[in-house]
Formats: sequence, structure tokens, C-alpha cells
Amino acid sequence: RKEMAPALRDGKTILIVGHENNLRSMIMRLENIDPKDVINLSLPRAVPLAYRLDADLQPLPRPDGRLDEATGFLNGEWLGGDSAVKKVLERDHKQVYDTSIKENLEIGGKWSTWRNWMEFAIGATDPNQKAKSAHSDEDDALNDETRGSDVKGEVNKAGQEI
Repeated sequence: RKEMAPALRDGKTILIVGHENNLRSMIMRLENIDPKDVINLSLPRAVPLAYRLDADLQPLPRPDGRLDEATGFLNGEWLGGDSAVKKVLERDHKQVYDTSIKENLEIGGKWSTWRNWMEFAIGATDPNQKAKSAHSDEDDALNDETRGSDVKGEVNKAGQEI
């Protein structure tokens, strides 16, 4: 709150990224959702939610005057569109709670369309990132082996200071 409010009052646009539970808490306060109801607020992964705020930093109603169709709770606007987000939330719910589902619902078919849209909206993964992350364990091991020479006060396996 100490960081966000002054930036917003200065007219800046801010991006908040976090875990679903943290975001749910922030949204609960922003939207004045009752704590006993907020547990029913599901948020999709990696889908931006945009808010327009008034001078008191309270959410303005959406241009259509309704709450979002995806969750039924929010004045914010899903950048993927309500219907697409609703489908993602239904898929996620099935994948977590429906034990009859035997395949990964995020792969193939109609979900490729969603993935393609998201890549268009926020950009595809950089091929260099994929290659780098594929070898992250090797990079970590290399860093562990080579870092001892410039670190003082650590002890090696034999109990000697390095």
C-alpha cells in the first residue's frame, strides 16, 4: 500500500504479479469482497486483469456496468476477455477436482487457440530462455563449484575456511 498508492496518485500505471492467494487478498481489499466469500474467487494463471481507479483508488465500474462474467466478483477487465477466462477457470477446476479426467487439459485442441492468443498478447517465450532454463541445474552446479574462490568466511566439506 505504501508503494502503490503514491505511484497511482502520480498517474503511473503499475503491474502487480503474484501467487493466486496473494492476489486474491489484494483483490478482496480492493473490491471489498467479504473474507468468507473470497475463497470462492478463482483466478486464472498468467492472465492480466486491468483496473481503472477513481481519485480515491477505488475500482471504477466496467464500461458495460456489470461484474466480470468469469468470476462474478470483479470490476476489473480480463485482457483475455471474460468468456475465454471463464473457460480457463472451468478447465482448471475440472483438472483439479474431476478425478475422471485422464489427460492434461492444457494441451492440444481448443486450448492451442488460447495459448496462441496469449503468445500474441504477451509475447512468446524467447528461445534463449528455453535453452537456458533447460540447463539450469548444470549452471547451478557450475556456479557452486566456481564461486568459492571469491567468497570469504565459508567452510568447505573438510572444515577448512575458503
